Amino acid sequence: MRNATSLGFHHIRLPVTDPWASRDWYSRVFGFTPVLDEEEENAVVGVVLRHQGGLTLGLHLDPSRARSLRGFAILGLSVPDSDGLTEWIRRLDDLAVNHGAPKEGHLGTYVDVPDPDGIIVRLHTGSAPDAEEA
Repeated sequence: MRNATSLGFHHIRLPVTDPWASRDWYSRVFGFTPVLDEEEENAVVGVVLRHQGGLTLGLHLDPSRARSLRGFAILGLSVPDSDGLTEWIRRLDDLAVNHGAPKEGHLGTYVDVPDPDGIIVRLHTGSAPDAEEA
C-alpha cells in the first residue's frame, strides 16, 4: 500500500475574465508556455500553461469569480533568495509590469504582482520563521 501522506503539487486553476489576455500576460511576465486551449462553441473558455519549473496553471473563463478575487494573493511563486527577488523586480520594471514594494512576511520577503484581473501573484523568498515567530 502506498503512503497516503505523499502528495505532490499537480496544478493551480485561476478564474479570469479573458483567457487569452491572461495567457499572454503569464507567458510574457513569468515565462509560462501555453500547452492547451479549451474551446466551447467557438469561444475560448480556458487555457493551460506550463512552466519549465514544473508548475501547471489553468486559466478558466469565469469573470465573476475573477472579480471577487481581485486583490487576493492566491498564487505564491518561490524565488531562491533576496537577490533572486531583486532580479525579478528588475525584470518586472523592464517589462513595465505593475508590482508592489518588497515586504517582509512571516516566511520571507515578497513582492505582490497583480495579474490582468487584479488577482495577486506573490513572488516570495523561502525562509522559515524563527522560534519567536512560530
